[in-house]
Formats: sequence, structure tokens, C-alpha cells
Amino acid sequence: MKTLYQYAIVRFMPHAETGEFANVGIVLCAPELGLIDFRLAPTRFARVTDFFEDLNGKLYKATLQTVEEELQRLNAYAGKLAAKDLAMHMQEVVRPRETLVRYSELRTLYLEKKPEAVLNQLFEQLVHRTFLTEEYQENLMVKVIRQQLRDEKLTHFKQQKLQDNLIEVTLPLVAKTNDLFVIRPLAFRQRTATRVLDHAEHWLGRFRRLINHQVLQKQNILLPLQGPVSTDNKLQAAFKEVEQELTIFGVQTLEYQDKAGISQFARQALQTNGFKLQ
Repeated sequence: MKTLYQYAIVRFMPHAETGEFANVGIVLCAPELGLIDFRLAPTRFARVTDFFEDLNGKLYKATLQTVEEELQRLNAYAGKLAAKDLAMHMQEVVRPRETLVRYSELRTLYLEKKPEAVLNQLFEQLVHRTFLTEEYQENLMVKVIRQQLRDEKLTHFKQQKLQDNLIEVTLPLVAKTNDLFVIRPLAFRQRTATRVLDHAEHWLGRFRRLINHQVLQKQNILLPLQGPVSTDNKLQAAFKEVEQELTIFGVQTLEYQDKAGISQFARQALQTNGFKLQ
């Protein structure tokens, strides 16, 4: 017999101004079973504290302990509530708040599985595996580049939203000087060639639109690239094709480890004349 489940992802967001967060848990509700359960990452979770490199580990630990206490109280109370009331309590739990912990929107599943199995599956998929995605890797790349620029007193690159008449794109490193300049790291560590090409096409489409609508200029876009770790021939061939497409398109690319090239681009963004990496 299938059961209706509602769940939300628990997110740790210590720096609201950057919007960066890490998935650190799952809250699961089965209203008809009178159940609310949860699973949180360990309070010593190196992947979180490594991601927020300037973070005091005690803050993460204390925050997670507070969340755990709140969810434990709700867990104990859940069995006393009717299904409708329990669903309303779940909505209150995930209501947006300006705190260190945020919840994703409430999501629904209809499965023929026991709650414990559903909770464990969601946790593995949305918390543990989060740190294996290109999004996580690119966030790390942004943090490294941002710190490099900060160390070199090149603080004019900030997270900004750029938009045309229809879409809005949030970019992590944008400088508004004599013109708009963008540094956008891209990681190509996907498991299949199709996903490598899809990821490239996604960002090519975004930049093509911003350029066509005269929001950006091609020569003012720098894409530090991180290629596949695997030596798989298809992955390597797909990445080489991506590099060629970006070159043909006309944006500037370099290897993510090329700190000198990144710094050179960032410095030239302060000058009035155009710039092209040599």
C-alpha cells in the first residue's frame, strides 16, 4: 500500500549575503501515519566546514544541535495530532525564516516504502551526494577564486544578478567598473559525456542570451575550467569539444589552476581599455 510523504531539505546558510548553503538534513512527514521523522548530518561534518572555510566549527555544531532538539520535540508530539493538523505543523516547520537554517520548499512523494527507507534514501541522495555534484565543485572553485582576489586586494568582483528583458542570471563574480566583467568557474566532472555537453550548453545559452541583449560583451567573460578526473575517452573527448565550442563562441577560458591568468583578468577589469588573455 502506498503512503503519501512530504519532505523538506534542511539547509545550513551561515552567510545570507552570498546565498551559499549546504544540505545538512531531511525532515520527513507521513500525515496519515502520524509521523514526523528526520535525519541530520553529523555535527562534525568536514565537508560542510571545509565548504565554509571561514566558518567557526562551533557555530555549525551549535546550530545543528538546536535544530535537532526542535525536531525531536515535534517528533514526540506528532503521534498526538490528526493528519490534517500534522500536515499544517510540517508547513510551519519549513516556513521561510531569516535564520542560519533554512528549509527547502515542501515536496511530495507517493511510495510503497516504509518511512525509514524513504528517509535514508532521501538523505543519501540529497545530502551525501550533494558534495559530488558539479554545483558543489563550482561553489568550491568560486570560494578559492574569491579568496585569491581578496588576498590580492582585488575586491571589485561581487555576486550580482544580471538580467535582460525576460531572464535573470545570478553570477558569483561580477565587476561593475568601466564595463561589466564576469568570472564564472565551470566544472566538468560529470559521469557521462552527455551531461558534460549539457552543462556546457546550459551556460553557453545563458551567456549567448546576455550577449545578444547587450548585457555583456564576450571579451569581458572569463571561464576558468576544471576538466574530468576520469581518463574515460568519451569524457575527455566531450570536454575537448566543450573547450573548442567556448573558443569558437569567443569567451575567454583558462585552466582553473591558472591563478596568474585569473588575477591578470581581474586587474584589467579596472582599466579603461579592452582586455584579451595572451
